[in-house]
Amino acid sequence: MKKGFCKMPMIPPPERKELNDNPVKLCHDITRLSRAKAREASVEGVMSQPGARLVLSLLAIGDGVTQRSLVEETHLRPPTVSVIIGKMEDEGMVERRRNPDDRRETRVYLTDYGREVDMKGIANIKATDELALKGLDGNEIETLMRLLGKMRSNLVASLGEQRKEKGE
Repeated sequence: MKKGFCKMPMIPPPERKELNDNPVKLCHDITRLSRAKAREASVEGVMSQPGARLVLSLLAIGDGVTQRSLVEETHLRPPTVSVIIGKMEDEGMVERRRNPDDRRETRVYLTDYGREVDMKGIANIKATDELALKGLDGNEIETLMRLLGKMRSNLVASLGEQRKEKGE
């Protein structure tokens, strides 16, 4: 058995009357199921860790960023980003380089292998999306995306407010 993988069958979460019709719970269930689909696609190593896909995506968009900016963009904790970057480096997906203009600063860059892993991940996401959206028409998908976008914005704003209150 591969390290970090659970071969147990997908068990549905317990039904809780007080959480019925809760959109966030439903989003969590969808996330859990999409992660299960990713595991079926033989995702292993650091990419099986929650948050790694997000870090990889941000590096694919804006290569050569600092760990601090990854923390700010992902809303993950600094130690989590540090561990993910360290494992990605160990697996050959990223490399760290000193900024030639400011030697105190280290930037993170994707390797060719990291870009390959990113493209495979995108293909898996698209396949999962296709499966999850089966039977929905264009208007339903558009409405779903708009509503989920609003929910996401509300949560991001809330995280920003909490960090300001804590002085982070």
